[in-house]
Amino acid sequence: MRESDFRDLELKLRLDSDSAGVSRIDFDDGLVIYSALFTHLSGASGAKVLDLGSAMGYSTLWISKALEDSCSGECDVVAVELRGDRVKAAQEFFRDIKLEKVKVSFIEGNAVNVLEGVDDESIDTAFVDVHVSLYPRVAELMLRKLKRGGLVMFHNAIRPPPPAETFQQLSGAGWRYAVVPTLEGVLIARRP
Repeated sequence: MRESDFRDLELKLRLDSDSAGVSRIDFDDGLVIYSALFTHLSGASGAKVLDLGSAMGYSTLWISKALEDSCSGECDVVAVELRGDRVKAAQEFFRDIKLEKVKVSFIEGNAVNVLEGVDDESIDTAFVDVHVSLYPRVAELMLRKLKRGGLVMFHNAIRPPPPAETFQQLSGAGWRYAVVPTLEGVLIARRP
């Protein structure tokens, strides 16, 4: 995907989400996701990335671009969204996007339930943008579901703040983490 194509797609999907009244990450959060994934998965092949709470696919687009630019072989993005109308909109948007190294699939369902069904230590990276009240449960699951050295990013690490249990889960398990201070904040944590 060329830079100019990505910029056109990003703008279209940002405007489509906004006009539909669908919440999405900010552009700066997209840059954080892209940078973290590009660095973490540089040269990867066969990597699996989850986008939990993908809405109309705006964060999925950033994830896909990062993997397209960093993976050396095929990598997978699985976008999970509770609302069927948003899944359909994302599928429609991604239908004509040409990706050489990235396979994007969409699942309609509860992100926590989907995560519970994933094999242990099978995820390389995850981006989490579900309701912040669910973050402690997601963090607990990530302790098992992420591969060793895997990366998880939680949106809304500043506004609205996640429950303190989220941070307690991660630090109690010896994970290193930091909050990138964008407007809403992105918590980035790495499994030891």
